[in-house]
Amino acid sequence: MTRVLFALWYWPVFFVLTVGAGFICLLVSLFSRTASRFITSQVWAAIVFWPAAIKVTIKGQENLPQTGGYIIFANHRSLLDIPTVAVAVNKPISWVAKAALGRIPVFGWTLKRSHMLVDRGGGADAAKKMVAEAQERLKNGEILAIFPEGTRNKTATPVLAFKKGAFILAKRATAPLIPIAIHHSSELWPAGGWLPKTGTLTAAIGQPLTPVANESLGQLAVRAQKILEELYLTPLTGLESLDGLDGLEGPPQNAPNGPSSLGPADHRLANPTADRPNDQPADQPDSLPDDPIDPQPNH
Repeated sequence: MTRVLFALWYWPVFFVLTVGAGFICLLVSLFSRTASRFITSQVWAAIVFWPAAIKVTIKGQENLPQTGGYIIFANHRSLLDIPTVAVAVNKPISWVAKAALGRIPVFGWTLKRSHMLVDRGGGADAAKKMVAEAQERLKNGEILAIFPEGTRNKTATPVLAFKKGAFILAKRATAPLIPIAIHHSSELWPAGGWLPKTGTLTAAIGQPLTPVANESLGQLAVRAQKILEELYLTPLTGLESLDGLDGLEGPPQNAPNGPSSLGPADHRLANPTADRPNDQPADQPDSLPDDPIDPQPNH
């Protein structure tokens, strides 16, 4: 009965405030797309969290660059992850979203005007256009956000294998990547759940990861995944003393030759050609992505 009463409170409040914020975003975007992005990130996060009395604890906020022009990447287990990233960054964010979301009334219209929509079926031309737009946005100091797993993780695995396409933006623009490990989101709103629970989320922000010249997209994706996994698995009480993560300086020069001591991610790092087709050599790091870049993934 309590959950029913909570639903009668949460959903009407959430719907009315979301629609209202959407119309305000459309109006504001005519004058300032930065202000519009602030509403669709920080303000909308408050709309999601406030009716459910959800709080967010942030650790490692000093790792965020003082100026823009970087890419946030985070693990994804719940619908709560998107507003959690917004609260952790506390600045206007440009979400890189699939083009289909642009068809949603009000919400989609705002995405079209202020964020990046990617045509997942558009082929190489659409991918080149997306990369050019991302480079321009990063050059102008915008903060982009992606969920490189491509879908919500419903398994016991800490982090699903990353899609390489999500990292072509950082590789081409040489933009720093900032990992954010989100804790407890699936406990408060699990996949398939119809209502969130009251509680506290934690967003742990890691140190910047910079692409290096001698690594391919596959290597960069595996390195980023390992860093986010370690950040996610680090006890929250120990995050304050975490002053670095293995792999920040680039791929290891002397990786083990055999898979006996390696997990799946480590094996791909030691063998860069393992996740490529046979006709794609390892020394072609800048080919266009062969998988979707989808920060608001399929649910």
